[in-house]
Amino acid sequence: MIHIHHEEHEYRLKYRIITVSSTRTKETDRSGDAMESFIGVNCSRSLVKDDELQILSEFFGYYNSTDVFIYIGGTGVSRLDQTSMAIRKIAEKEMPGFGQLFREKSGGIFPYLSDASLFIYRKKIIFTLPGSEDAQGIAYSIISEIVPHLFHEITKE
Repeated sequence: MIHIHHEEHEYRLKYRIITVSSTRTKETDRSGDAMESFIGVNCSRSLVKDDELQILSEFFGYYNSTDVFIYIGGTGVSRLDQTSMAIRKIAEKEMPGFGQLFREKSGGIFPYLSDASLFIYRKKIIFTLPGSEDAQGIAYSIISEIVPHLFHEITKE
């Protein structure tokens, strides 16, 4: 669990990193390794195929034990890329500003082909990120700044 302070609150958030790929294995998932190294030892990981049912099953399967879900992969233009589309089907809110900021910080034109985004579903935070290893550091720099405030806002009564 990561200890996060927001004003007078301290949160012990649980993260789940889910790599979405039809070709990667646990041994070749460098993007998942990179994100795990940024978050630290208090997160869990899995790998699922580019399949809507598997993407959503992973979310609901870990819903009760996770605060922040980070999906890596499946946000491109290929017909197989379904991550953001699958999450949109259940999300209560989408915060497209995250994806816009991610693309701006990434530089170049190819990040603009990514459907990276941030979603909220019943007090759960869900990020969808490109599968490239380099994207993880850029994404984490944003995630680490906004998650404390975001979690505070979605869980306050």
